[in-house]
Amino acid sequence: FSVPKEIKEASIKKIYKTDKNRYETILWLTEFIKKYKKDIHQKGLYLCGNFGCGKTYLIAAIFNELGKDGIKSAIVFWPEFLNGLKASFNSDVRSEFKNKYNYVKKVPLLLIDDLGAEVVTGWSRDEILCPLLQYRMDEKLPTFFTSNLDLKALENHLAITSKGDEIIKAGRIISRIKQLTDYQEMISKNLRE
Repeated sequence: FSVPKEIKEASIKKIYKTDKNRYETILWLTEFIKKYKKDIHQKGLYLCGNFGCGKTYLIAAIFNELGKDGIKSAIVFWPEFLNGLKASFNSDVRSEFKNKYNYVKKVPLLLIDDLGAEVVTGWSRDEILCPLLQYRMDEKLPTFFTSNLDLKALENHLAITSKGDEIIKAGRIISRIKQLTDYQEMISKNLRE
């Protein structure tokens, strides 16, 4: 959903490997592929780091690799996905909202890209993100996240809405993310520069 061509065509063969700061993440993702082929009930990855270090590309590359075996995946740029859901919800095409949301909820592999870049509302956090994560947690569906925020900063981000500071509701999201994922931080060269 709304990802650039480069990400759609991401390949393990084209991964930038000369930066040792990326090694641990590349190793984790390589192991994920091997484990997933034996048991689909694997934890995903919460990958945070600086702008442009290739977080999304790395995860897209493993999704594409597993896609060669017919495994379906979805990558959603979270801020734009929320805007699209909101727009379809307000239109006469309510089924479009339901179809998009259900697809993302149930797809075998999911990447929520750039979590923490969205404007937080009670609706997006409590009615969209929380049930989505709960379903994927209950069904043991591998879920991946990229963010520029570590989990503490993400919790602070999710807590602040127009209603004020809602740290308990934000904590519920963080708890689900921790249940769904392993955590890694990748600070690397900005490949966009």
